[in-house]
Amino acid sequence: MNWRFLRALLAGLLVAACALVAPAAAGAATPTRIMALGDSITGSPGCWRALLWKHLQETGHTDIDFVGTLPAQGCGFTYDGENEGHGGFLATGIARDNQLPGWLSATHPDIVLMHLGTNDVWNNIPASTILDAFTTLLGQMRAANPATKLIVAKIIPMNPANCTACGQRVVDLNNAIPGWAQAHSTAASPITVVDQWTGFDTAADTGDGVHPNGTTGIQKMESRWYPALVAALGTDTPTATGLHVDGTRILEANGSPFVMRGVNHAYVWYPGQNRAFADIKSFGANTVRVVLGSGQRWGPTSAAEVTSVIGQCKQNRLICVLEVHDTTGYGEQSGAATLDQAAGYWISVADALKGQENYVVINLGNEPFGNDQQVSATWTSATSNAIKRLRAAGLQHLLMADAPMWGQDWQNIMRDNAGTVFNADPQHNTVFSIHMYGVYDTAAEINAYFDAFRTAGLPLVVGEFGSMHTDGNPDEDTIMAQAQARGLGYLGWSWSGNSSDVAYLDMTNNFDPASLTAWGERFLNGINGIRQTAKEATIYGGSQADTQAPSVPGTPAVSGVTSSGATLSWAASTDNVGVTGYDVLRAPGASGGTFAVVGSTATTSYTDSGLTASSTYRYQVRARDAAGNTSAGSGVATATTSAGGGSGACKVAYAASNWGGGNGFTANVTITNTGTSAVTGWTLAFAFAGGQQVTLPGWGATFAQSGGAVTAKNLSWNGTLAPNASTGIGFNGTFTGTNSAPSAFTLNGSSCTAA
Repeated sequence: MNWRFLRALLAGLLVAACALVAPAAAGAATPTRIMALGDSITGSPGCWRALLWKHLQETGHTDIDFVGTLPAQGCGFTYDGENEGHGGFLATGIARDNQLPGWLSATHPDIVLMHLGTNDVWNNIPASTILDAFTTLLGQMRAANPATKLIVAKIIPMNPANCTACGQRVVDLNNAIPGWAQAHSTAASPITVVDQWTGFDTAADTGDGVHPNGTTGIQKMESRWYPALVAALGTDTPTATGLHVDGTRILEANGSPFVMRGVNHAYVWYPGQNRAFADIKSFGANTVRVVLGSGQRWGPTSAAEVTSVIGQCKQNRLICVLEVHDTTGYGEQSGAATLDQAAGYWISVADALKGQENYVVINLGNEPFGNDQQVSATWTSATSNAIKRLRAAGLQHLLMADAPMWGQDWQNIMRDNAGTVFNADPQHNTVFSIHMYGVYDTAAEINAYFDAFRTAGLPLVVGEFGSMHTDGNPDEDTIMAQAQARGLGYLGWSWSGNSSDVAYLDMTNNFDPASLTAWGERFLNGINGIRQTAKEATIYGGSQADTQAPSVPGTPAVSGVTSSGATLSWAASTDNVGVTGYDVLRAPGASGGTFAVVGSTATTSYTDSGLTASSTYRYQVRARDAAGNTSAGSGVATATTSAGGGSGACKVAYAASNWGGGNGFTANVTITNTGTSAVTGWTLAFAFAGGQQVTLPGWGATFAQSGGAVTAKNLSWNGTLAPNASTGIGFNGTFTGTNSAPSAFTLNGSSCTAA
């Protein structure tokens, strides 16, 4: 072969190769380009963008490209961080100075995430002028790309020290954004509104009243952007394969909300009682939580048994929550399993679980820690690691994480660290479970715990509760009523077979559905019980999702204002299915401050308590339905409390009992008005000298502590003490020194005698 021929042959092969390769290159997918547009909240360092990018990568949304003329800033890990977050910039300034077209031509975004308006508000620019700037920016986006998808934020609240009016200005802007978006959205270039305001607390979620902090602040922002961005990415992105969480709700794979209403069944101790599944279903339940064993204390329940249990659930059209009971009370209960051992068990039966994501929830371990505080303090890391092991093993199910402290979380370890655990789940598909027994014997304690998860934007269910218990008398009526009003799942303990010392927790006598106990009658047939509220999962043919929000409730009317409380009433909302409750939001002062949920009610009135005398507060109300849809906020009402009433004479009885190995205690306090006139609105004050620390929230009062000084303010129902009337309050606590009683008490500043 001569060289000329060889060169010709090689040239021909190259041409042929190019002809073969070129079409593949031309047809290669182009990543979706995403621009984050805003001010320093977006760009300095704007680590919510880093969390958002990481979340998208972990859930299979890898064909994306964050774009911008500004580089990434440090957020602790490498991420695609280009952005247009320009510190100090105003929306009106960007529009006036025609800055956006240059950024667009350099980056060519398909989707724009816009959080703008904070600096405009700070400069007292009216909402209407800011929205005019939004319109200009939108026109520039569409000129560069007619198919631009805009996701615009109702901006986070702000409460800077030098702008007391900024809080209300943010509310005014946010209230106007949905109408603007609706008026300008088109099929070719849709606009989606993301609510970054609701549930964001300037005190807890910012470092300066304006910028999100590096923990809860950026986590909340990321969690609100994520579902809207996934929806904008379109049908080519992964969809859920089974039950999954969306904000505070549980959804089925088809997007239908699912609210657990079910019963615990002790399968591992009574494996022959398989008729229980059908009997539980006969009362209308949609879920059964099944007790299994991992081999440390009971079982192990074999993979074949797990398959059989799932089959029983499906045959009876029940969602199946499977739990390992061996972890109960680890650190205090001899022989209890660790969460790591529980994870090993789930992995060992993975073949029985895979493919059942529409029907099965994996409850990592029942009540995984006892009351030992040092051991329970490891709940966050132990739960996170167990979740990661299951995900690495290919288990994609909705996971359920129980609280420590025998499931009751009386030190709020789960409440305060649930966000960290949720973000440790690569699928962001974990629901948290609180067990409500004696610790939750008042409405105030129950509502405070529920409120904390709603404010954090995290999903919660009541995994166990009863009508009484050895550690106290749980308020089952409030648990069930509030769960129904808030759209929270609950699972009662238990169908039958409890030991004789807690036989009162049986719902049936000897597993006989025709012989209900008092607890069974209350739970299954009573108000807000299973028959009244359970809705079958759509995977079994239940009704489809309700996505329509209730109408906006009327502006609250204020009445009955005292030195420490006020009563609100409002015109009812309407809904295509039915309104289940209302959230009441409060902000301090006549202007500024941040609205936060202070309570919920199933009626059209609410009494707020624990207020400060001679102070002004603002209120809004929003409506909810059973599917978790929430209305926009009502108009704002203002209330100013009166000057505080005198205490008259008073007497205080204080009694504390130690437990938990000597470092925990329960205190009960009785306050008696020994004067001749009523006390209207009261604050009890005392001081600890032995290193005692109140575990919030307590009961019967709103407690606060600074150093050793403790205050307890009345609730709505016990704010007035007639002559010779008494009220009882209390709390759990811890101590490091000597648990001595306080030496003195004052009521509204006046000294009380010790009983």
